[in-house]
Order: sequence, then C-alpha cells, then structure tokens
Amino acid sequence: MTKKIDLTITHDYLNPFASPATPKLSPELVDYLSDSAWYHSELCLQIRCPQDERERLQQAISNTFEEKSEQLRGDIRSQRLVALILLGLALALALTGTALGIEGTIPVGVVTVTAWMLLWRSGEIFFLDIRSANRQLRKYQRIASASKQFD
Repeated sequence: MTKKIDLTITHDYLNPFASPATPKLSPELVDYLSDSAWYHSELCLQIRCPQDERERLQQAISNTFEEKSEQLRGDIRSQRLVALILLGLALALALTGTALGIEGTIPVGVVTVTAWMLLWRSGEIFFLDIRSANRQLRKYQRIASASKQFD
C-alpha cells in the first residue's frame, strides 16, 4: 500500500544554513516527512510547488535524507563498537574474577552483577538500539527514493 504525502511548498522550504550548491530541507519539513512516512513501506510525494523549484526541491530531499542516512550509519557503527567493548569487558571481568579465585559474598557479588550489567547493556544495544536505528535508516531511504508527483 502506497502512502501519499501531500506537500505544498512555499518559499521557506530550504534550510537557510545549507550551502546553495547542496540545498537541504528545513528542519520542520524534515520532521513532517519523517512523521508522515513512519510505518509505510511505499511512499509517494504529491508536491505542489512552482515549476522552477522542482529540481531544487528534489535535490534538497535527496541531499537531506542521504546526509541523515550517513549520520545514522556512523551511529550504528559506533553502537556496534561500544557493544563489543562492553561484551569484552564483561568477559574479561568474569575471567579475571575466576582466575584470581575471588571468594566471599561481596567481591563475587560485585563481579557478577557488574559483568551481568555489561552483558545486558551490550545485548540491549545489539537487539534494541541498533534494530531501532536500522528501522529509522530504512525510513530515510524510503523518503529519499519516494516517487514524486508534481501538481
């Protein structure tokens, strides 16, 4: 099912801080498109804008969401690295505690709880945070590649 998103473009649709060579959408328009496109697998943008702005608008949509996608890819790489570091720390802590032969209820409890917390957070990053970021990435890609119909 294709979700149609209606856009009426006026003079203030571009980000005023972006370079004229690489136009980008205004933050309000980005939020509107992101909110409208959330759970839909196919998108169609029905755009009402002046004839001379069409090419620039298409370029701005593409530039904006490609930049957001690239930032999100970097965030995903960082999250994976953090998760792997936490997993390694949990393993190192558990192995160190075992090698040192920690005995007694308090040291064993501290090592066990800390290792489980590190393990839990790394699992949370892999199974929740990265999954959510991938969903967001797919949304940005759908918006950038959406078919555009001009009125």
